[in-house]
Amino acid sequence: MRHLLLTLSLFLSLGMLADHHKKSDKDAKNSPKNPNHLMTFKQCKETKDGVSGLLSLADKTWKEIKEDPEDEDKWLEAALLADLAANYSTVYDVWCKDMIAQRMKMRKMAGKKKNMKDHHHKEKGKKDN
Repeated sequence: MRHLLLTLSLFLSLGMLADHHKKSDKDAKNSPKNPNHLMTFKQCKETKDGVSGLLSLADKTWKEIKEDPEDEDKWLEAALLADLAANYSTVYDVWCKDMIAQRMKMRKMAGKKKNMKDHHHKEKGKKDN
């Protein structure tokens, strides 16, 4: 339990420290291209993967609680993990869900355009013969 709390506090404190720096050219390239997007596609994917990891850890902790329901540290650990997963899920839902849906829509449209071009070229080839 101490290990988990130490890891969580280290993670949160590093996040606060990393927020107080100027953007370099490298950071500018990795920032979202649309001013309405807070996160990049890669950051959204990392957030989604993080939520999945937190939920897996919470599930493991719940299984440990079933074995020993009197262990209060495990109850606290499960609550912390579930709360973190819920918070990151909210971030993903607000900042990433629509962006990813739009990206998938654009890919689908690009695929339809390509199929239309291929179909048009085949029809033109049949007319030439």
